[in-house]
Amino acid sequence: MQASAKNNTKRLHFESLDGLRFFAFLKVYLLHIPLVAGALPIFAFLKAGGGIGVSFFFVLSGFLITYLLVNEKMNTEKISLKRFFIRRSLRIWPLYFLIISLIYFLPLDFKTMYLGYNSYSQGYDLDWRFSFTFLENYKMYIMDSHSNTNTIRMFWTLCIEEHFYILWVIVLFFIPKKRILPFLISSIFLAITARYFEPFITHNSKIETNDLFTNLDFFAIGGILGYYVVTSYDKLIANIQKIPSWARLGIIAMVVLFVVFQKILYPYEAGSFTNLFRSTVIAILFAALIAMFLPPNSKIKFGRKNPLSYLGKISYGLYVYHIFIVHGLREYFIYKNIVLDNWITVGSFLLISFSASVVLSSLSFHFFEQPFLHLREKITSNKSKK
Repeated sequence: MQASAKNNTKRLHFESLDGLRFFAFLKVYLLHIPLVAGALPIFAFLKAGGGIGVSFFFVLSGFLITYLLVNEKMNTEKISLKRFFIRRSLRIWPLYFLIISLIYFLPLDFKTMYLGYNSYSQGYDLDWRFSFTFLENYKMYIMDSHSNTNTIRMFWTLCIEEHFYILWVIVLFFIPKKRILPFLISSIFLAITARYFEPFITHNSKIETNDLFTNLDFFAIGGILGYYVVTSYDKLIANIQKIPSWARLGIIAMVVLFVVFQKILYPYEAGSFTNLFRSTVIAILFAALIAMFLPPNSKIKFGRKNPLSYLGKISYGLYVYHIFIVHGLREYFIYKNIVLDNWITVGSFLLISFSASVVLSSLSFHFFEQPFLHLREKITSNKSKK
């Protein structure tokens, strides 16, 4: 993770963050490949547990947002709430509301064919009051079910991200600098406590850990790393650089192996006491992974010209659009009686759906999202000059 400055008085740019974001997306993408049950056991094993990709997104967000807010507070003695919300809203809202609007206002026949809408399914019907206010995750809690529209089901993660932004900036705005680290540490225990009491509050049988507080340790543990990048950058980097390159590569490999073999190494067991700490363990592993990419001039990095860095840059679009493409392509394969039960058909599905997702996300980024990003920079730079 290349830094553009060697001290914590300037805002650092973490080059490898984009590459890591892509791998977080990749795990989610593989989960949604509609493999026929019982086919290709190896691929089925690799694609299982895609939710851990969302966990990685949360840790990455916790790291970056905490770094940005703490860096601002340490160097200016304050945090601009207005500037923060402008930057976050112009990054997240345009694409979010575009997709939500399409899901709601496209013709019913189109939604049935390409968006996975099924009025006869056991899922709940669309409810604009929750979808347009970033509360879809709580609708899922209330109904103890997913929506009857497949393409909106994954938007609960974006709702949690939005809630995280609001909570983090407000808390870090008000608390003294010396209380920031205690807040981050206490958030870990709050998440474990929330997971413990959740069954007694919701009484759900299907939907769980769908809110900010039961996922808070992902953000907090990533945030602790971001905090130390600001407050102890030189010491942190020196300690990481003391680890031999082979050992750092070993740590990266260990995390990758855990992601692949998580069902064996630390299986998810609903109601289990050990499950209370599963998210915390995963968050620590991902924070360690991020730390391995922190030292500047390290050989372990994703440079700006690395294709994976570009894919990570458009990962928001990939995350949002791929589910539409996967579902639409699945319907086409069903129409053509093409069964995803062998390497040829699965490989074709992967190639087409991934390529189409990249093309659509790239077009969206350059022609739809980037104008809002330019507007964001223009507004916030003008405010900072004032």
